[in-house]
Amino acid sequence: MKKLFVEDLKVGDSVFGELFAVKAYKKTATRNNRPYIDITLSDKTGIIKGKIWSDDMKNCETVGEADIVSVSATIDEFNGPQIKVTNMSKVDKYDLADFQPTSGKDTEKMFSEIVEAAEKIKNPSLKKLLKEFLNDKDTVEEYKRGAAGYTVHHDYLGGLLEHTTEMLSYVPAVCKTHPKINKDMFVTGIIFHDIGKIYDYDVSTTITLTTKLKLLGHIFTGAEMVKKYGEKTGMDEELLDEVIHLILSHHGKMEYGSPVVPKTPEAIALNFVDELSSKLNNAFSALDATEENELFTGYNRIFGAELYRSPYSDELANEDIPF
Repeated sequence: MKKLFVEDLKVGDSVFGELFAVKAYKKTATRNNRPYIDITLSDKTGIIKGKIWSDDMKNCETVGEADIVSVSATIDEFNGPQIKVTNMSKVDKYDLADFQPTSGKDTEKMFSEIVEAAEKIKNPSLKKLLKEFLNDKDTVEEYKRGAAGYTVHHDYLGGLLEHTTEMLSYVPAVCKTHPKINKDMFVTGIIFHDIGKIYDYDVSTTITLTTKLKLLGHIFTGAEMVKKYGEKTGMDEELLDEVIHLILSHHGKMEYGSPVVPKTPEAIALNFVDELSSKLNNAFSALDATEENELFTGYNRIFGAELYRSPYSDELANEDIPF
């Protein structure tokens, strides 16, 4: 039974024969043409990046993504903990539950929130479009268990549902403040915006990237899926184009992967609630992974900064805030 997890690893630690999943494995070389391996290991509590240097490669079996491996290593410091693997071999016996990262929220409850949001849609065409998706049982099952990210945000089983329901929870405040927003269109866009991610990731012992993601990406596949649903329902082409625009533009900028920028109020709002959910998830994950006695995280490339853990972040301590 696995006893040591990624969240337990600290700089200066040594590990012997501990089990981890291989999330990424790439043979490469230094500028001096000295071979080494970039490796990322994971379990249900997180990921850790590391190296297998040339002197240790003879002691390390060649492995593939999603393999479970027995690892001996030391934990060094390089922008946070980094694992230096000195011995590694594949294993066949393990408890899958030790490795699959999972949302802490109830999957069925989250999905029921999405169904409820779809049922409240008043526009008959949008309602029919969503119903076509919800009746697609195989796709729904993938949607329910899917991850919303590889490492950046909601990168665990049920992460796609968690991300989507978080975005739906922002809808009342946005629509109350901006009553001219087409709420039905906004909600439809939220539910569909990341649907293509069910084809982006293989979820087994860890989350790995698919060929379809590398060649096409979730924005394209999601738009194609929704287009097919719309054509099945006989949806008006212009209205369907507006829904697809929400999917295509939800990254906000072309340099971030969207082929078009947001051009409707609903698309603009969708981009911002998507950013809010994803970035807060990333921030809290980084803070949770930091030692309790540390005021700052390691450098976070998403925010371009070390994140600060406020001493007043604990709810119980809020009474002591001196302002």
